[in-house]
Amino acid sequence: MILSPHPDDECLTGVLPLRLLREQNWQIIVVAVTLGSNQSRRVARNLELAKACAVLGFSALLPVEDGFSNINARAREDDPAAWRKNAVRLAEIIAHYAPQAILMPHAADWNATHIGTHLLARDALAKLPQDFGCSIIETEYWQPMLDPNLMIEAKETDVAALLSALACHMGEVARNPYDRRFIPYLIDNVRRGSEFLGAKGAAAAEMDFAEIYKIGLWSRGKFMPSALKRFIGAEDPLGALFE
Repeated sequence: MILSPHPDDECLTGVLPLRLLREQNWQIIVVAVTLGSNQSRRVARNLELAKACAVLGFSALLPVEDGFSNINARAREDDPAAWRKNAVRLAEIIAHYAPQAILMPHAADWNATHIGTHLLARDALAKLPQDFGCSIIETEYWQPMLDPNLMIEAKETDVAALLSALACHMGEVARNPYDRRFIPYLIDNVRRGSEFLGAKGAAAAEMDFAEIYKIGLWSRGKFMPSALKRFIGAEDPLGALFE
């Protein structure tokens, strides 16, 4: 399950879920937490999301009609009743699908809705029974994580699919060409990830494109990040990440 702050984030952080679908036959469900702050674009953004997910083979759903609004730290403080209602609804969705893994932005991913989605996800998970558990995979886009523990190589065919899906978000790439800048972003991740996850001064990871994540477990109401730092190459099996 991808908890996507906006339509297009399922593409921008989608290397690992796309590989899980293609290599492990996982079902990937995108929960579009919001359809953006521009109300006049929400119908179009929902259609763009459907097209992008069709390209990737993902499923998509909205938590409520038109998605949630005001998912940010300020709203969490100013309107706790509305926030609690949203957290309960998201907890219902998680309980219904019982995902093996949930992707969400990390807590300091700069964009207010990305940070809000992280907070909402944590609050929703806290409402589930104590015996609920799954893998948690924190993602980054706007702000690099200080303590990632996982870098996943992207195959050229996967990069091509993600680019094709990203191009479906026509309104977003028209105002900011995320698609044209996606490949340099993946390349730069290898530069950063090789130093963050490997030994300083050691040879860089032998990969061209990658995304950086932080993986751990949600267990007994807490997130426990993995103590291992790992590179997963294009030919490495993904199943061991979730054993």
